Amino acid sequence: MPEIRLEGVTKRFGEVVAVRDLSLEIRDGEYFTLLGPIGSGKTTTLMLIAGLLEPDEGEIYFDGRPMRGVPPEDRRVGFVFETFALFPHYNVWENVCYGPRVRGEDPEATRKVAEEMLEMVLLEDRPDALPDELSGGMKQRVALARALTSGARILLLDEPLGALDAKIRTALAHDLRRIVKDLGLTAIHVTNSVEEAMTISDRIAVLHRGSVEQVGTPREVYENPRTLFVMDFMGDINLFSGEVTRADGGFTEVTTPEGFTFRSSRRTMSPGSEVHVVVRAEDADILPRTEETVNNLHGIVKEKMFLLGFMEYLIELETKQEFIVEVPLMMSERIWEVGEAVSITFAPEKVYLFEKEESL
Repeated sequence: MPEIRLEGVTKRFGEVVAVRDLSLEIRDGEYFTLLGPIGSGKTTTLMLIAGLLEPDEGEIYFDGRPMRGVPPEDRRVGFVFETFALFPHYNVWENVCYGPRVRGEDPEATRKVAEEMLEMVLLEDRPDALPDELSGGMKQRVALARALTSGARILLLDEPLGALDAKIRTALAHDLRRIVKDLGLTAIHVTNSVEEAMTISDRIAVLHRGSVEQVGTPREVYENPRTLFVMDFMGDINLFSGEVTRADGGFTEVTTPEGFTFRSSRRTMSPGSEVHVVVRAEDADILPRTEETVNNLHGIVKEKMFLLGFMEYLIELETKQEFIVEVPLMMSERIWEVGEAVSITFAPEKVYLFEKEESL
């Protein structure tokens, strides 16, 4: 049985529906991420699980036990926030031991657990430091140790890496996952960063407007997006609309009003269907100008930008539409210059099709 189950959960704030008929299963020992843009219901869902909010409809279960009316302190959850939320006048040791101390727990038992947790988060040599003497990454490690010392078996993390710089964020992401797995905890992590979610998660739930768009492993969500929203949220895309003109031999061909022809092997759709055609920026390649027409578009390099590990090109097509191409530097045979005439090509398995009624 899953550790945590949400069934038809809805939460309203006045006229605003923050979470809408949301159902999820989070497995025991899983590192689970709620991923989505601002306003998608991620933090509200986390607060509902923590018991800081009650659902207006639906139910939340821990190990099959309904949680309605159960206060946060009885749910054995630890909360880690983006802003650290440390007591500035307490040192590291006092912050970490705060929860057990106010609950009147055995001082010796608290000391042993606190020592273990500080060692786990690599701060065993800084027990006397005040928060102002620590880096952002260290502060978040203290917040994590404090949550763990409370005896939590479920760790709730609300944008825990959002206030950190990129290098510290990457290192702490790996440490978070290691600690959760070493201690056998269940973790629910909220973020709007696709890279963060892909790095740290066993599974991801993509949220949009308070509802679940898709749940799956990072690879499943990336390689097989179920909706146009998920496809767009996971990275830079090139979007076209057209009509299915042919479907046979495992391929579906789509013609756009501009006269482009796309061939996809990902999905079979009936001729006459109105569809969206999507090609990821990283799934296209640039070649010298050719006369090919199927899965080939022609244009001029309008802009180029060096990004970490790859080149990003903005191609102005003959129709004046723009197409983004991202080419890994190690796979790039040459650097294309602004003003060069080029062709863009992509394989049929990299052409995604979605029903026309779907929108972003």
